[in-house]
Amino acid sequence: MTARTAVYGALANDQDPEYLDLIGRSNPRVFAKKSMTSSIESTPYIVYKMGNSSAEGLSEDRDPERQFFQVWVHDFHDGKNADYMRIDRVITHVKRILEKINGQGIWTVTFLETSQDLNDETLNTVFRYLRFQMIKEGE
Repeated sequence: MTARTAVYGALANDQDPEYLDLIGRSNPRVFAKKSMTSSIESTPYIVYKMGNSSAEGLSEDRDPERQFFQVWVHDFHDGKNADYMRIDRVITHVKRILEKINGQGIWTVTFLETSQDLNDETLNTVFRYLRFQMIKEGE
């Protein structure tokens, strides 16, 4: 399993009812960066992006890698009203979901930080991002 498929699979397939109420039940709103089909999506939605990956060089037999990635949680903003409360609820679920990924070559996922409150005037959203690192078998 690649890091990319593990992150998407975990975020798109979690069955927690409250999480599904937030991101969509039949078609969860989870997108890889640059894979969104429209700049007008129902909110809130999640966008993830894989960052740099580097070899740990710990052993001659195994070559684990450290993979960094980010997850953005966007919600509606109309220029006057913005509420980060739903974003914060999604963030709680995202951390729970991603920190329990393991198996099939993934050893651990660690939450690193959450950003300050941000806004995107082009998308008319407010958002926050989370940073994670994954330790996994080298590819």
